[in-house]
Amino acid sequence: MTTMAHAKTAQPALTIDRWRLERQRAARLAEDDRLVCMERARIILDAEVAYAHLPRVPRQAAVLRDLCERITPVIRDDDTLVGRMPEVIPTDDEEALIEERPELFVEPGLPGWFDGISICVPEWDLLLEQGLGGIAAQAAERLGAVPADSDRDELYRAAISAMQSVCTLVRRYARRTRDLADEADPARAAELRQIAARCERVAWEAPGDLSEALQLLQIVHMALSCLVGGRDVTPGRADQYLLRFYRSSIDSRQLTRDDAVTLLAEFFLRLSQTAGNASDFESNHRRSPCRYSHLYVAVGGVDREGRPAENELSLVIADAIRRLAYKEPTLLLRYHEGLDPALLRNVTELMADRLPVTVYNDATVIAGLMDNGVAEADARDYAHSACHNALVPGIEAGTGPAAFYNVPRMVLDAMAAASDAADFDDFMRAFAGEVRGGVEAIRDSMLRRWADDYADATPLLYSCLMRAALDAGESCWTAAPVSHLNHYFAGVATTIDSLVAIRELVFGEGAQMTLAEFVDVLEADWAGHEALRRRIRTELPRFGQDHPDVRELAARVGEIWCDEVQRASEGLDRFAMWPGFYSHMAHLRLGRATPATPDGRAAGESLSENLSPSQGTPRCSAASKLLSMTALPLDRAPAGAATLALSLGELETDARAEVIRGLMEACFDAGGLHLQVNVVSRETLLEAVRYPDAHRDLMVRVAGFNAYFVLLPEDEQQDIIRRCDP
Repeated sequence: MTTMAHAKTAQPALTIDRWRLERQRAARLAEDDRLVCMERARIILDAEVAYAHLPRVPRQAAVLRDLCERITPVIRDDDTLVGRMPEVIPTDDEEALIEERPELFVEPGLPGWFDGISICVPEWDLLLEQGLGGIAAQAAERLGAVPADSDRDELYRAAISAMQSVCTLVRRYARRTRDLADEADPARAAELRQIAARCERVAWEAPGDLSEALQLLQIVHMALSCLVGGRDVTPGRADQYLLRFYRSSIDSRQLTRDDAVTLLAEFFLRLSQTAGNASDFESNHRRSPCRYSHLYVAVGGVDREGRPAENELSLVIADAIRRLAYKEPTLLLRYHEGLDPALLRNVTELMADRLPVTVYNDATVIAGLMDNGVAEADARDYAHSACHNALVPGIEAGTGPAAFYNVPRMVLDAMAAASDAADFDDFMRAFAGEVRGGVEAIRDSMLRRWADDYADATPLLYSCLMRAALDAGESCWTAAPVSHLNHYFAGVATTIDSLVAIRELVFGEGAQMTLAEFVDVLEADWAGHEALRRRIRTELPRFGQDHPDVRELAARVGEIWCDEVQRASEGLDRFAMWPGFYSHMAHLRLGRATPATPDGRAAGESLSENLSPSQGTPRCSAASKLLSMTALPLDRAPAGAATLALSLGELETDARAEVIRGLMEACFDAGGLHLQVNVVSRETLLEAVRYPDAHRDLMVRVAGFNAYFVLLPEDEQQDIIRRCDP
């Protein structure tokens, strides 16, 4: 298929004012969480009446057309890229509608009626190569080869309509921009006419330079995440699909490198519009279909042939993250052997300055994807979406967590079920049986979830941005070659430390109690056994100390987890089960409902977080914590998280970055999966709790996202503080 790129003429140089970015960022931080898009809800309410008679796929096309034709194009004085949702503070009557129909405001799409998609990475390169018109032409070509009135005929007609609808939205922005130019001062008027011309060029044709590419991406992203509705609609490998556009703009002198940094920063800020400044499920009160979205922009890594993929745009994107200095998006560095030292230095300096960065080890992630059935070339093209969810754009539609498993509770269940275990191996077989039962229960619920929520769903606009769906004439969910959900082991250190205690106290050479007696101690929540609890917590070897006996047990437990998840996944075509070691924030929720555990943890206390040691584990260094994690079979689990708290005192940025680089390389050389850091002292966090107004811009890394510390719920703040070295 020939690309629809238009014949390029030299475009005038753009004037990029970096102070506008500062004003846009300040306006974002000052947004009122009461803001809501009432227009979208009213358009969908009208559509419920007008299109109730239509089949599911044509109905989606009709609703998208109405949204694109009726939503008000919003353009602010500081905008260089256009594409904003119209939001208002609702009246009392509007609040009543929100209370009556909350799904119109906070759910992606309209479940069961108008399908959205979340935790996904569209094939942005397809959009940029073909443009809206090129994708429509592909659908029209395939339409002529399928039987009339078939499901494929229906899908292709809807796809053509969807591309025409988004084209209409882009052209409406062009018209609105020209109207504003008639009322603006001469300088802004000239700029607005440039913006309008840019919109007109990309409304149907493929972009030719960076400003055009970002403008098209911005409006299509808004349509996916805000109009249709979807959380975590992620940019993915932007340094790959935007490179030729960046080079075109630099070579033609339309943009300087510094201009490109600012333009990208504005684009990144706009991607999270309407999502809210708070990051957590509990603290984010924004009412939008993409609230608390977490976005990853990936740079570096290898290409499909295994060659280093970083380039000059990788560094530009990293500089844009620094210039933006906002919690979203997260810069995801794909680390690999031979990574460009300049990029590594730049990224570790961002980490040292507490900017949003997370790093994955290509060798381990790619091995994990392949272990779960992804072809090597496809695995090399991976990205992440939402919180540490690994996926391959174009190969799968979307993903997410199937469950966060309370594995420490499985240890307790094994203690109750195997009180007559002859030895530790016998007990571990009972533990593995508990894991198997828990995983199988979730497998059954997943089958029901697929049948109820996904088998018939057709996220139309997203399907247009997926080659496999266009080729097959099917929904992205059914056309995707790979389909998976993540099954997360929560409480890793709590589990391993508990098993160490059982092995030493019940089955070891110095055994001092039976399993039944240990159960009695736990049921008493350690009352009367304080000395035993203290011994377990301070004298027995623990996860995080990199003790060889604990490493051996961690490997054994990790293999049980991966074996049981993958065994349960056998025979699944959709929603294959991939193992992971990750808790998000579930370690707090699960801990509140979990009795005392053999590691010395009291009832109701949080479980261990992600791959971190349990809070209060003694004799841990930063290096021993990271090396302990590598005992797990991370090359079988492509999703997981390792958060390291570092208090580096008064060191300058470059010195802090050097410490981070050394820890990262040691971890990844040993087979580590992931690293993110909080370079902040316990004292600073405690001061932020006492004086939040003085620390509004203090960002911390939490689970899979960055957050403004003072906006987090109290229990999450305290969890972060407890994991900082005193």
